[in-house]
Amino acid sequence: MRVSRGLAGGLAAAILFALPLVAFPATRLAHPRPTAGVGSWTEYHHDDGHTGFDPGLPNVSLVTPGWTSGTLDANVYAEPLIYNGLVYAATLNNSIYALDQFSGVVVWRKQLSTPVSSGWTCGNVSPQGILGTPIIDPVAGRIYAATFSSDHLYRLVGLDLATGNTVLSTVITTQAQTGFDWTIQQQRGALGLHNGYVYVPFGGRDGDCGQYHGWVFAVPIDGTAVAHYYKTGGTGIGSWAAGGVVVDATGNVYITTGNGVGNGGPDGCAADSNGNPVYHNDSVEKLSPTLAELDFFMPKDWQNNWCGNDEDLGSAAPMLLNSNMLFAAGKWGGGFLIKTSSLGGVNGQAFPSPVSYTQAEVCFGNHSAATFGSFAYAAPYVYVECEGHGLVALNVDTGAPSFTECASTCGTPNWIAGGSTTYGPPIVAAGAVWVASDGGGLTAYNAATGALIYQSYSFQIKRFVTPAEAGGQVFVPSLNVIRTFNMNLAWSAVGGVITSGPDPSSWGATRTDVFVRGTEGGLWDATWNGSTWGWTFLGGLINADPAAVSWGTNRIDVFVRGVDNALWHCSFDGTNWAPWEKLGGVLTSGPDVASWGANRLDVFVSGSEHGLWQVTWDGTSWSWHFVGGVITSDPGAVASTTNHLDVFARGTEGGMWQASWSGSAWSWSFLGGRFNTGPDAATCSAGHLDVYATGTENGLWHDGFNGTSWGGWQFVGGSWTNDPGAVCTPGTTNLQLFERGPDGGLMHLDTSGS
Repeated sequence: MRVSRGLAGGLAAAILFALPLVAFPATRLAHPRPTAGVGSWTEYHHDDGHTGFDPGLPNVSLVTPGWTSGTLDANVYAEPLIYNGLVYAATLNNSIYALDQFSGVVVWRKQLSTPVSSGWTCGNVSPQGILGTPIIDPVAGRIYAATFSSDHLYRLVGLDLATGNTVLSTVITTQAQTGFDWTIQQQRGALGLHNGYVYVPFGGRDGDCGQYHGWVFAVPIDGTAVAHYYKTGGTGIGSWAAGGVVVDATGNVYITTGNGVGNGGPDGCAADSNGNPVYHNDSVEKLSPTLAELDFFMPKDWQNNWCGNDEDLGSAAPMLLNSNMLFAAGKWGGGFLIKTSSLGGVNGQAFPSPVSYTQAEVCFGNHSAATFGSFAYAAPYVYVECEGHGLVALNVDTGAPSFTECASTCGTPNWIAGGSTTYGPPIVAAGAVWVASDGGGLTAYNAATGALIYQSYSFQIKRFVTPAEAGGQVFVPSLNVIRTFNMNLAWSAVGGVITSGPDPSSWGATRTDVFVRGTEGGLWDATWNGSTWGWTFLGGLINADPAAVSWGTNRIDVFVRGVDNALWHCSFDGTNWAPWEKLGGVLTSGPDVASWGANRLDVFVSGSEHGLWQVTWDGTSWSWHFVGGVITSDPGAVASTTNHLDVFARGTEGGMWQASWSGSAWSWSFLGGRFNTGPDAATCSAGHLDVYATGTENGLWHDGFNGTSWGGWQFVGGSWTNDPGAVCTPGTTNLQLFERGPDGGLMHLDTSGS
């Protein structure tokens, strides 16, 4: 609905008169520059098990495009990594970029060496600098990447996360290491980190030329030389999947192998006289922290269906579903659940049954190049990209263990989506599966049903590219740029067309009132009665966001800045609205109000000198008090306990400040961040606080106080241009958020208070 023009006589008439102004003395606070980071994605597919799942977000409902970086110096194959407000992108030019998470601006860029551009026997990537996904060590404050340089050496390079300064450079491979040959070997898989080592996997180059091996090197992070590595026995056996190495909680390392071919030397597909494999090819390998082989798994039909026809199990990395179970699948289209305690050797899987073995199909019965890269897991589904067949969600029971197959028929409880699209590996965040495709851009499907949530504009990606997510932002490498997308999390439309930020009040589970300015400049009340929303026009002409509070059942107090820039007040007794009263002042902001009990109101505004003022009703009369500071936004106020007030406002540097009343004195604290709008605050229990404001990228941010400490700013998402509104339903931890949406309508989100 669109609110119509109208006036309510009390306020409309009264604002024509000028009353004496309140004098505001000037005081200024010194505001330091803030820093803030939101969310993290520090390794390939989020965690050591490579589940690709971030469980820390409410469900997404709307998605909007975010920033696109400037042109980087080469294409990006690696998954972006995010930590402490920076996005790290690695390029084929051996460069790592640190981009500001919320603007895409380059904070630093470091080219580690000149990459190799020719000289290999076969291959399809040039130049070949950083191809595999790096890994971040938050404890050491480093990012590690495997580089390939013009001296034909692979190195592990560690950079300081904040500055890009080199803190480690260790040669990984030389020709002397049992014949490692750079002309036929390639580093494509994602790195792992555990036990004081970075694990770096290698396979063959595209074209499978020469007598290459699969390798994993354990590179010490203390700068000492490489002493431990794993090398496959036969030639033509590589560990090349983009998902790379997986590490369990005890530090054991898992890889998949594949590409067994005969090429004049030992044959990766060879069997002994009893039909047993001579070498472990098309296998899942379990390695110790120092890369000694502990166990292996191979399909029963390894020789004919996986190895001899080049349909690798190693086309995708394994994935840990939990500490006891991993999932593997590959080009021949079969999937396996394997116990980590006993991989079982040939035909040793937990599912499908080793007895009268029949392959468990994962990609519509496709037995040629069925799936690549890696998978994602958010119980009960394993998400599999199927080449030319879209996306499959396999319903998995880790207790049985079993999963519902996707063969020629692929129905419930599985779901399928994407038609004939070929996606890169999926990730899961905010109740959605996120996948990218070359020419199709970014797609999001409901993680439970497969329903389409979002389809972006068209853009290109490189082979096996997978998105990353942090703090409600999705990051996708698109050739030589990084593209981002912002989530609106589970917002619902209330309606209307409003021209201000909203402010809500609530006196119980079945009553919420949200106050806004309409298109005619008057005040409107959107009321929730427990089942439906209704709109009431309260009239007047206002020129800033309104403020509201309820001190008990059937009581609401509303404050506005009139067109005369004075403070005005009216109240509701459950039946009628009282006439407007003018409280005076010259305001340079909209007001906000808090109440710690019946007949107690504390209103906060910015005065003519932009200092913070408090207007108090003590049950008998109004009084004005100067709090101090210099603020550049509407304040947000809340009373979490009796005789305790907290007020939040943006300072002159754009960061968030907190003024706290202890019962006897005011004190100021700096909470950091960088914001475009003013805040709103709510409390769901004594001593607990939640603050929301819109950042410089127009996304909504939250910081929560748990009674002891602040949690730090977290990105909620969306794209907004006004102050938010926040209120807790009394007696609950249900926090209601309100915003003016991109279409001008009122939007609502239910979440939980700190």
